[in-house]
Amino acid sequence: MRKTSKKEIRVAFMLPGQLNAELKKLPLVFLPVAPLEWHGPHLALGMDAFGAEWAALAVARRVGGVVMPTLFMGTERERLPDMLESLGFARSDYVVGMNFPRAKGLYKSFYFPEDVFAVALRGHLELCIEHGYKHIFVVNGHGAVNQIETIRRLAIEFSHKVKGVTVGCGLAFPKSAALTKSAGHGGAKETALMMYKSPRQVDLSKLPPKSRKLKYTDYSIVDSGGFDGEPGPGHAMPPNDDPRLLSTPKLGRQVAEETVSDLVQDVNETFGLRRRA
Repeated sequence: MRKTSKKEIRVAFMLPGQLNAELKKLPLVFLPVAPLEWHGPHLALGMDAFGAEWAALAVARRVGGVVMPTLFMGTERERLPDMLESLGFARSDYVVGMNFPRAKGLYKSFYFPEDVFAVALRGHLELCIEHGYKHIFVVNGHGAVNQIETIRRLAIEFSHKVKGVTVGCGLAFPKSAALTKSAGHGGAKETALMMYKSPRQVDLSKLPPKSRKLKYTDYSIVDSGGFDGEPGPGHAMPPNDDPRLLSTPKLGRQVAEETVSDLVQDVNETFGLRRRA
């Protein structure tokens, strides 16, 4: 593993000579990807994209490579009947992603159709390859199943069809969150992460008093159980994932460090960088 570096590695801020030198040293580029998405009234719409960019920069400073400007783009699908019921909706309701129609103060997310998202991402990958990058890693900040699968599908395709090129991908959130069912949306860990990275983009005062339940349908804030058929009492956030009770910058730092550690391991394994050291 390379030592942490503080030099400029953001493609948009680098001179051509700097980019060519880094490309010659290691043809690795990171592409952060996530949509502008509603995360409740207390979080900035860009938090998924911010998280992907922060993670990409942190990983690149450890393993090498440069970071493309964040692609503020993502996709979502309609919620299926079983999930709608778990969230507290009627099974016949039409709800796309986190755009819950009864959410207080809702500002709709910028979701692109899946095919449009795939075409845009494909174009970015092709341009990275055209510029000479052999290792491309997509850092995904958005946990929608169809977004994850679209990125994974393109990564597999390019890795097998373009000679000498490998495309990898990873989520900008700890792997343990999936195992412990603590990923959620707008809950304690995501809120804590923003508190740590960009506290000005968090305002817990926009949420109701702690004595009131955070109902999924009212705020589009959902714990993992709410998505998986094990909703909290009253289809509301349980105490173990309530951002009003648990979110702190300290927790956010733990989430950030675990995320970066997981992604560093993924990048090293995907591109065999440990063998290069």
